[in-house]
Amino acid sequence: MRFPRNGSAAANAILVFAGALLGTTLTWWLAPGGGSNDTFAPLASANGPETRSSARGPALKPRADGSGIPKSPDHGTANEESTGLERAETFRNAGANAARKNLQAALSEAAGISSRADQLEFYRGIYGVWSATDPVAALDFAQANFPAGQLLSDSIGIAMNKWADKDPRGAWVWADQHLAGPLKDRALTDLMIGWSRRSPQQAADWLTSTGLTSQPLFNALATTWAETDPTSAAKWAASLPAGHARDTAVVGVAGAWAANDPKAAADHYSSELAKGKDLNLAIAIADVWATTDPAATAKWLAELPEGATKNEAAATLATVWAASDIWAAVAWSESISDADTRRQVIAHIGTTWGAIEPVAALEWLNSLPTAQATDGVTGALYSWAGTDPVGMQDWVNQSAAGSLTDRARQSLGDVVTETNPPDALSLALGMNSEIARNETLARYFREWRKRDDAAAQDWLQTHWSTLPATAQTQLAAVQGKAVISK
Repeated sequence: MRFPRNGSAAANAILVFAGALLGTTLTWWLAPGGGSNDTFAPLASANGPETRSSARGPALKPRADGSGIPKSPDHGTANEESTGLERAETFRNAGANAARKNLQAALSEAAGISSRADQLEFYRGIYGVWSATDPVAALDFAQANFPAGQLLSDSIGIAMNKWADKDPRGAWVWADQHLAGPLKDRALTDLMIGWSRRSPQQAADWLTSTGLTSQPLFNALATTWAETDPTSAAKWAASLPAGHARDTAVVGVAGAWAANDPKAAADHYSSELAKGKDLNLAIAIADVWATTDPAATAKWLAELPEGATKNEAAATLATVWAASDIWAAVAWSESISDADTRRQVIAHIGTTWGAIEPVAALEWLNSLPTAQATDGVTGALYSWAGTDPVGMQDWVNQSAAGSLTDRARQSLGDVVTETNPPDALSLALGMNSEIARNETLARYFREWRKRDDAAAQDWLQTHWSTLPATAQTQLAAVQGKAVISK
């Protein structure tokens, strides 16, 4: 099974929304002309810092009024009724326009914006303009004035991306000399994105010449190149030496290609998919294709040879489809003839459905043969526990004792045991199966002792006399004693 160990709702959501999120991060801002609807005309020298060192000044102070809302005619107005995206665009455009008129005044204005979200967008607008003309000064200013965090990271990323348009090697050397850790990794990735948009083959030659095998860098190059020329990008990726870098590049190209033309991507990699060696390749195509045309994705999957590749791609489709049209996904699952593939599909539908309509998901799963539904029930229960523990507790309290409620108690206990061990132990004590109850009690108690032995011992002493005899024996074994005094 590919779904996470605890079937958490957060993990389920990653599968559904990962493709969409990739397109809404800072990368969109770094696209040519993106973010401020202009071509980033050069600043007049009188409007920029007189020297590069002028960027290294004291931290800027907020404006006296602290309003943070650009209201001049040139900036436009962002009102409170604006949607998040509209407001963000307003402040980015305001920052870009202010930087073109007078960079120093724009920086002062940015420092006075009280809302951190609005301030971030305003700075992004400034940096889109400033970095196109003097990236080193922009970088110096960011390092001297911005605290560690998203503002610093985004500003450096924008500057590196714009610098890549003119002197990518110089930008690379600067990052290598001035940055370290995650900040450096992010900067080089943004640099690679900008370089790949301008000259992907040159960027590829440079990257391979460095001897680096950084997966984020190879992914950035592969996905950016594939946006405009997937055939050439695929050829380059296939030419790389075997290893993680090559695997990353191949999958990156496939995913980006599928975003524009999933059938063409699937056709191109048909021979590789038939070999069944690269599960991530099939997942990348299925994940993207399923968001736009799940029925066509299902038809493509049906033509793949039976095996792990088909199963993983089918599991991905099941998760995405279930989130958008549950009954269509259910109908598709019924058409799958291979028992192993169908079992995985049912499991992923159940896991996703359990985070949305858990009772309906369980009713459907309970109508299926046990061998097919077992993993789906597990996924649905863990998803429910992760998204609505209170509602699940109410359902457990109102349901008749049995194997399903025992599994629900364990799922909910597994979710809460780290934050509320007493509640987890209470859930375990309510289990109908003596064996499952005792084993679960022992596991929770053992885990609690590792984190807070004193509290665990206090609980045991308080509840010892009320515990069933077999539970006492099991917990005494965990204690390493034959008996515990009452």
